[in-house]
Amino acid sequence: MESSSLIPGLTDDVAELCLSRTPRSDFRIISQVCKRWRRFLKSEYFSTVRKLTGSVEEFMCVLTESKFERDGRLVKYLLGEVFDASGNKLGCIPPVPGPFMTGLGVAVLPSGKIVFIGGYAEVERSGINTTDISVSAHVYEFDPASNSWRKLADMSIPRLNFAFAVVDGLLYVIRGYSSHRERHHSAEVYNPETNQWSLMDCPRRPAWGNFAFSFKSKLYVVGNGSRFIDIYDPKTETWEEIDSEQALSIYSYTFVRNKMYFLSMNIPKMGVFDPEDNSWSWVFVPGGPGGYWFRLGKWNNKVMLFPRIGGDFKALTGDIDKENESEWTVTHIIPSGSNATSVLFNF
Repeated sequence: MESSSLIPGLTDDVAELCLSRTPRSDFRIISQVCKRWRRFLKSEYFSTVRKLTGSVEEFMCVLTESKFERDGRLVKYLLGEVFDASGNKLGCIPPVPGPFMTGLGVAVLPSGKIVFIGGYAEVERSGINTTDISVSAHVYEFDPASNSWRKLADMSIPRLNFAFAVVDGLLYVIRGYSSHRERHHSAEVYNPETNQWSLMDCPRRPAWGNFAFSFKSKLYVVGNGSRFIDIYDPKTETWEEIDSEQALSIYSYTFVRNKMYFLSMNIPKMGVFDPEDNSWSWVFVPGGPGGYWFRLGKWNNKVMLFPRIGGDFKALTGDIDKENESEWTVTHIIPSGSNATSVLFNF
């Protein structure tokens, strides 16, 4: 017969505090103690108690493009592998709802939930060109605490290859492209509290790609091929620009310790942009396996280099403290798929 209390001899509120301090790496073991423990560990209330006791942990979700063969055809899907702070693989998140998307945005909200935004799917059609693309406005949210998905409100405009960043709890998406490869010269902002999107103006830039980041409660938007960085202040709802004196072809970036690190297709080093004083520097990066480019990520407050081809090559991590100097360490993290993208979340 199952005990009426979580831990015999303790009141439930004390028992809840004790269980909340259990490392997540031990959850699988302690969930087998009894059904009540298992229910408690899976509840939203348990996540709330862990936040109150300061027991949340940081995890990294590495998203890669993977594929399998079905009926003689290769089927692509987005694989999300979860690692703890020590680099141990804990498992995979459930499949992302809907068709396989490319050119989507992946961000983490202050609640610790991961959102997957827009992108495009290939659509078969008859004629000379056998495939077309369908751009999506759909937004899905993954809750690590419940290991489940839910659909959020759609964006106002379907977008692919857009810039995105979270600033003071609000999610911004900027520019991007339509199904006909036409540029969007607009932006919109999502409020998680109301589950609503609002359109907003943004400067027009003749750039073929954009990326964004948050710094000191402002939104920074950088366009490939443009020297100008656009800065949006949500408090005054105004834009300003700074001349970076750099026009690069950036294909991967990450933001670590208040600096933006990026990889360019035409420069064999990693760039470092400091928004504090609008300064630029460069640091060494090793050659990618097989001549393939790396993709950037963040882990344990360090820059990560993910090989673009997965399954055989380990990721590297670098503690970059000095200008133009870095030491890279091999980790035991091996992404299973290609074109890795990573996000950090706490729960």
